[in-house]
Amino acid sequence: MQHKNEGASVTSLKEEVKEIVEIVALVPEEHRAMCFEMLLKDALSTRHASPKSVPHPAPHASASEARPAKSPTPAINAGDVTDDQISPAAGIQPKVNEGSDIVMADLHMKTKKFMSSNDLNLEHINNVFYKEGDKFELLITDFGATNMTEGQIRIASMQALHHALTDGDFTTTVEAVREECKMRKCYDGPNFSRNFRVNAETFDFGEWSKEVTELRLSEVGKKALAEVVKNLT
Repeated sequence: MQHKNEGASVTSLKEEVKEIVEIVALVPEEHRAMCFEMLLKDALSTRHASPKSVPHPAPHASASEARPAKSPTPAINAGDVTDDQISPAAGIQPKVNEGSDIVMADLHMKTKKFMSSNDLNLEHINNVFYKEGDKFELLITDFGATNMTEGQIRIASMQALHHALTDGDFTTTVEAVREECKMRKCYDGPNFSRNFRVNAETFDFGEWSKEVTELRLSEVGKKALAEVVKNLT
């Protein structure tokens, strides 16, 4: 009877290890060794604590890690990083629901050209945005600005990039920038128009006036945006 129990235990352990391997395969390559070790230790400690309990996925494995990856290239899928694997200094928030990595096929041709011209790659983009269904969502919460003026211009630039992921046009609106500045607590009402005027080279509106409602990044603005994205990652 004891030999039977031992055989069943070994079989159960093999199944559990197989399940762990399947979960780890969904995690970015650089985190796989740590994730495997963590899940295996938890599984072994659970077995020692209550041998009769039914094997179950380790609590460290989140629901997002267990879900199938949408990306056809799992090796570059960073969609399932757990909270403790994310650098807090980068101001990153975890992907939710069906979030997955962005692939080149998702991007507009103009956006691909922008990336190529400014030495940006998919890793840079995926460290700032992710894809949820048919939409692109912002992954980071901190744009690295050190003052309100810089914060306003970076918000405008990141909104333009967000828009460009879909249709290739690096555009946003003055009101959209105003609203996000308020949300991020960096709205400087008295200097809001001035900030656009003194940073006019970032945009294609020529000379700033209160009649300007749409913002489009200039080539100078796109280059500056690319450097911001690189620094954020």
